[in-house]
Amino acid sequence: MKEKDLVIAVDIGSSNCKAALINKSGQVLRVATKPISLISPKQGWFEICPHKLWIDICFLIQTVTSNLQNRILTFGISVQRNTFITWNKDTGEYLHNFISWMDKRAANMCDDLNNSSFMNTFQWAAWVLGSLCGSHRMLCASTFKSKCKTIPMRLRWILINNKKAHKLLKNKKLCFGTLETWLIWKLTKGRTWTTEFSCASCTGIFDIWSLSWSSVMAYIFGIPIEIFPEVKPSNSNFGEIDKSLGLGFSAPITGVLGDQQASMFGNLLYHEGNTKLTLGTVISCNINTGNNTHPTSNSIYPLIGWKLEGQDPYFIAEFFASNGGRAVEWTVTSGLVKNLNEIDALARNVPSTEGVTFVPAFNGMEVPQKDAQAETSLFGITYRTKTNHIVRAVLESQAYLSCHVLDNIFQFYKKPCEIVVDGGTSRSLFVLESLSQISEFDLKKSESVDGSLIGAALVAGLGVGLYKSLEDIKSRVTLEFTQIKFNKNLTETQMLESRKKWYKSVEKCVNWSTILP
Repeated sequence: MKEKDLVIAVDIGSSNCKAALINKSGQVLRVATKPISLISPKQGWFEICPHKLWIDICFLIQTVTSNLQNRILTFGISVQRNTFITWNKDTGEYLHNFISWMDKRAANMCDDLNNSSFMNTFQWAAWVLGSLCGSHRMLCASTFKSKCKTIPMRLRWILINNKKAHKLLKNKKLCFGTLETWLIWKLTKGRTWTTEFSCASCTGIFDIWSLSWSSVMAYIFGIPIEIFPEVKPSNSNFGEIDKSLGLGFSAPITGVLGDQQASMFGNLLYHEGNTKLTLGTVISCNINTGNNTHPTSNSIYPLIGWKLEGQDPYFIAEFFASNGGRAVEWTVTSGLVKNLNEIDALARNVPSTEGVTFVPAFNGMEVPQKDAQAETSLFGITYRTKTNHIVRAVLESQAYLSCHVLDNIFQFYKKPCEIVVDGGTSRSLFVLESLSQISEFDLKKSESVDGSLIGAALVAGLGVGLYKSLEDIKSRVTLEFTQIKFNKNLTETQMLESRKKWYKSVEKCVNWSTILP
């Protein structure tokens, strides 16, 4: 029998669920993918069926481990953040589908809280205390706003509107879990109810300074802390996969991270100042801020990147726009292109968009109009417009939106020498070259689009002793990158004009949405 030397990792993303078999050199030996099926029972509501998701995950695991079950050493998990579910602690009965981070059913409740005199007083008091004491914690609290993307108000909505949840809460039988908590609970057959620090830090109800659930946030939102699971370090032992599940193996779960944090970990960005731009379902920029938090603006909050056993947490700063890769996928679903392999060639077949601009707003417009309602729109179409012009406009929109994300975050942080880029849309060299051109950054494209899977596997390897430290990982794992160098082909005036035109289209898109019924 061969030694156990392989790690299986599962990544539950916003668009796809993946499983991969990864060796100790960080190479992806096998990977399998299933699309995430979103359910929208009402406009603005987005859910995921837990039964279907579990079936898909089991299928993916069995697919990548076929004939190699006896070599599985450990198991790692990476997940989209802030998607949650609740269930009965005694019976395991789900009380509803997963409520996706994209769901906006609690939007009015968020607005009511943000506009309340209580919140204004809270922010003012936090600002005074933060300014007097120099407390990062208080300064962050002074810019706090309730948002649908974070969990508290959507969870509050469930507790108010779901009668079963309300009853179980009173009887102290209600379990809450984000995707990683649920998956661990399923894999261990209910023996482990826990989460991990990076995932907890994104919920909006976790105190990253005390490393515990926030009693202040729990009070503000009226949510008892006892419904939240235990929080453990990223490379902890989260329990053993139960043999009776029929997966063909049993292994410890020794690594868990949020998807963006896992992507940073998988790209070996372990040092302060390291920067990653993910072009996936969301366009997200993350900066490693080391063991320190750096409060900046109400759009950028510090998050925990990872916390290893016996060590202080590493923090990250994050800024994102939630309409990234969905725009590129739209070119296929709308019938503009047959598959994504031909999208770059179509865009390059014309020298410009001939005045066509595309505004991706599939879930509202987050930047440059923060949290504004908007509609996905095409502008400038004439009788001369061809498919190539529209495709080019879609790809250019990704470069403009990415550049805006970078502009926002680097108002507050030192610009790096280069930025590592990953995610599905990074396969498009047209987008990367355009982005480098207008942002004036050198880019370093990861040749693996499975950074989150690799990150989950590497942290799981740390947890089981496959690696001894972060430096040991860097010495043993080799990644391939493609350099995209900034080359100033366009004059500064041309670059400014092209971006201004796109911003004007965004403004129209947002303004139009305010008069829609």
